[in-house]
Amino acid sequence: MSSGTGGAVEPIAVARTYLDALVSHDADAVLLADHARRIDNGRVTVEGADALRAIIRREPAARTDTFRWVVDGDQAVTFYDLDADLTRGDGDALGPPEQWIPAYIGERFQVRDGQIEEIEVVYTARPNHPRPERPERHRGGDEPRDQVLAAARAYVASLVSHDPSQVPLHDDVWRIENGAPSGEGADALRAALASDVMHTIQGIEDERWLAGGDGAAVLYTLLARVGDDTMRMRIAERFRVVDGKLAEIEAVFAPITG
Repeated sequence: MSSGTGGAVEPIAVARTYLDALVSHDADAVLLADHARRIDNGRVTVEGADALRAIIRREPAARTDTFRWVVDGDQAVTFYDLDADLTRGDGDALGPPEQWIPAYIGERFQVRDGQIEEIEVVYTARPNHPRPERPERHRGGDEPRDQVLAAARAYVASLVSHDPSQVPLHDDVWRIENGAPSGEGADALRAALASDVMHTIQGIEDERWLAGGDGAAVLYTLLARVGDDTMRMRIAERFRVVDGKLAEIEAVFAPITG
């Protein structure tokens, strides 16, 4: 979907060696730097190419689909659907599709010199629910980078301010969170952003922004009050901006544990 210009192709091509290997288990084909590491739902889980290849060979991915990209220089973020077969191991055949579990992924790749240096993934599973529709209602194209970022940042800022009045939204904007529709139309989305439940959000940390074409993506940590405690959530969020207004919002999030 959205991508930058210039050197945008290389990060996608390099990242795809990893994405393809999740299903094929051909870990040797992945273009990894020796010091590559992976961050899963806010925690560093593996460091070093050899250790990461060993994990790739055991990944339970049965199928990946519908990649939606934002590319910014030597970084790329993709949001995609994944079907997981939890019975699958290294070299094992796939089980029947009816036992696969639908999952949703937001994943960032840092690429330098044709190799992946860092992978940050935010993922969640949503069993027994149909995949959401993601309609493209507006003709895409390049948008001014500062305009794309301004629209997306206004939305993220409203999560903390609880004031969505300054968020530029298309009348038919849609939002999907963890594979579930959570807002259809500007009025409904502004009402959702201003609802009482949003007042549990206390702050945002560790923002990492990318923008290219008509898209922006951000990974950040959200702090939310749960009783007397604070929960930390890692979030990956994708935005599509058309004529300076948000047309699509898609988020994947999971609690940071450990």
